[in-house]
This record gives sequence, C-alpha cells and structure tokens, in this order.
Amino acid sequence: MLNGSFTSLDTKLKMAEDAEAELGRLEPLAAEAPRLREQKAKLVLSEERRLKRETAMQEAKKSAKAASDVQKNVPEILGAAAHAVKELYLLLKEIDSQRQAAAQALAIADRVDYDIEVETTEEHESARDRDTRGLAYALAAKHGDVKIKLMLEELEPEFSFLKNCYLGEPLQRDLADFVIRHAVQKPHAVEAQVTPPEFDSDEHSSPAPIIPEQA
Repeated sequence: MLNGSFTSLDTKLKMAEDAEAELGRLEPLAAEAPRLREQKAKLVLSEERRLKRETAMQEAKKSAKAASDVQKNVPEILGAAAHAVKELYLLLKEIDSQRQAAAQALAIADRVDYDIEVETTEEHESARDRDTRGLAYALAAKHGDVKIKLMLEELEPEFSFLKNCYLGEPLQRDLADFVIRHAVQKPHAVEAQVTPPEFDSDEHSSPAPIIPEQA
C-alpha cells in the first residue's frame, strides 16, 4: 500500500518537475510575446505601406504615360483650332466691314434725304411767311445714327453675326463672344452724323447744318 503511494507521488512529482522545467523554459519566451507582437505589427504595416506606395507609383506612371500619349495630339488639334478661329475671325471681320460699308453708304443717302427735307421744308415755311430759324436743327433730330441704323435694319431685317449658330454650349458661346469682341468694331455705328450748328437767334435766315462728309 505504501509502495503504491510512493509510486503515485513519484509520478506526480516527475510531472510537476517536468512542468516546472518547461515553464522555466517558456517563461522567457512568453515575456518576449508583447515585443514580438509589436514587431510583427510594424512589419505588417511596413509591408502594407510598401504595397500601397508601389501600387500608387504604378498608377502614377500609367496615368503620366497616358497623359503624354494623349498630349501628342495637342499640336495638331491646337493648330486646327487656331486655323478655325482665324477663319471665323476673318469671316466676322469681313461681315463687319461690309456692314460698315453699308452704314457709310446709308449715311450718304441719309445726308441727301436730310438736305432735301431741309430745303423742301424751308421753301414751304417761307411760302407761308413763317420763321425758318432752327428748322435745320430740328430736322436733324430725325437723321443720323438712329435713322441709319433703322435703314440698315430695313435692308437686312433681324441680322445677327451669329444668326443660326448653336450657342447652347457654353464653350462655343464663349468662343463666339471672344472672336466677335476682336473682329467686330464696337460700337458698330456709323462714322457720319447729322450735326446741326449753333445758330444766331438774331439772324432771320437759317444757316445750313454742318454734316461730316463721307470718304
């Protein structure tokens, strides 16, 4: 009976001593666990960053190369655009020049109408023994820029530099405005105006109005 107890005790003691020895061996290693976990986390983070940077650099190289490839088309497209803009500019400038010429011709016609109206009205008023002083000045208000603009409108009703052009696209509209600002004279008006002179109220006869002649 005693021998059995010793045997059991020896066995347990042996197991305990083995466990103690194992614990002694594992304890230093276990103490390293927090440091090893931190080191592993740093390595994982470092690898993630490396992969992230590598992926980003690959995307950057790909996009940069694509930009360079597309840029090769810019010189040709820019040249074509510049040529088209120049053509539009010259076209609008020619239209403006013709409109200016028409306005100048109408200024001459308006001057003739004015002279005739003044002469006719003065004759009519003189025949009735009425004072014609200031008549030329009063009639001048009916002539000049406003009359010429109206006459030009009557020749080409609803004229517009951009008639029938699609201007719903902002870029197209901005481009048209840009070219027009450079090609078309502003204000688009007539050089000649009917400008009556100052007159002397003491004179009984009305002097002829001074009207710039057309070149």
